[in-house]
Amino acid sequence: MADLIENILSKTLNKLGIDEKIREKRVLDLWSEINGSEIIKHTEAKYINQGVLFVAVDSPVWAHQLVFMKREFINKINSKIGKKTVEDIRFQSGKVFISKPKEKEDIDYKSIELDDLEVQEISDIANCISDSELKQKFSNLLEAETKIKKWKEINEWTPCPECSVLIAPNESKCVICELKEKNKKIDINKIEEILTNTPWLNYQEILNIYPNILQEEFERIKNQLIIKMKVKLDKLIADALKKETNSKEVKVFVQKYVMLEANVHPKHLNNRLIHKIIGKNYMKIYRSL
Repeated sequence: MADLIENILSKTLNKLGIDEKIREKRVLDLWSEINGSEIIKHTEAKYINQGVLFVAVDSPVWAHQLVFMKREFINKINSKIGKKTVEDIRFQSGKVFISKPKEKEDIDYKSIELDDLEVQEISDIANCISDSELKQKFSNLLEAETKIKKWKEINEWTPCPECSVLIAPNESKCVICELKEKNKKIDINKIEEILTNTPWLNYQEILNIYPNILQEEFERIKNQLIIKMKVKLDKLIADALKKETNSKEVKVFVQKYVMLEANVHPKHLNNRLIHKIIGKNYMKIYRSL
């Protein structure tokens, strides 16, 4: 019987589109539950988008340390949720509020009255649950969500132009759509320039410069740069054979290419690794430079 009720409830929540919202809200609450006071003091779970939990951190030092604990955080949260809701965690430098007011405390929705049609719709949805206690709790949840939406409409909240979620009058887009917009504005040429000059930087280090870049986007930019550098490397090697280029310039370029391809820091660069990446023939030319 309990399984049947849970199944009906899950389907109803999905139909209303609030199942995911409830899980995401639970994720934000869990951040404080699974961590000790010291971590909570320096962090704040902001929001979750497409399985990525964004956590504000008040210092780069803490952000660096938390990266190594990421997998532990993800496992704890998903274990308590009972579903793989969080796939990655993004730590970003930003303001941290120890006591963050909840939306339902900011919005005075309790004074909002529902009309007969709205009350009937809530009743019809809740009636699919036979357990009286569970039905009442679910009905209260639906009533609160309906009142919040109505309060927003009364107070001239408007639909986000991108996704139709209601946003405050002083906002142009919802938080998620703003994030997507920032991602669109990522300067690919600038990232390629950074990776060319410091090819050992990894994704977590690039995040300090571009906090909103997704890992898939970073990998795509990096792979494209590797292809471009390989084409240039072939030309430089050909020019080196003809003695038409600066030997030092070629050696430095080879080293940068290898560091980017192998994702290694300069202190770990050696001839064995260079040989492995560029091959025997190019290595002979490299040694002769």
